[in-house]
Amino acid sequence: MRDLIALLYCTLRALIRPRTPRRRAPAHTAARLPPTAAPAKLSLPRHVQERHGHLTGEEVVLVRPYLLAHEHCMHRHLQRERRTAAALASMGIDYDITAVAI
Repeated sequence: MRDLIALLYCTLRALIRPRTPRRRAPAHTAARLPPTAAPAKLSLPRHVQERHGHLTGEEVVLVRPYLLAHEHCMHRHLQRERRTAAALASMGIDYDITAVAI
């Protein structure tokens, strides 16, 4: 069993990586190729160019949107409590906002 695995390993290794340098392509073959024209510079679409531009501090949002949504929700909740307190105060009922669980 070991001989079979070793034989298979050596065979695959010989196929993947040559053992001698003469099987490798010579390094100077690239010099023999005829010179080609420089490849045309491809222009990027406008939406891609805008993403690769420089960012300024005013354009970057530093606060996560879910945090802002939570703050707006809390602000609306407190505003509703203030309106409730004002409506009850007009009827003569004392309503303490801090005593209400928020």
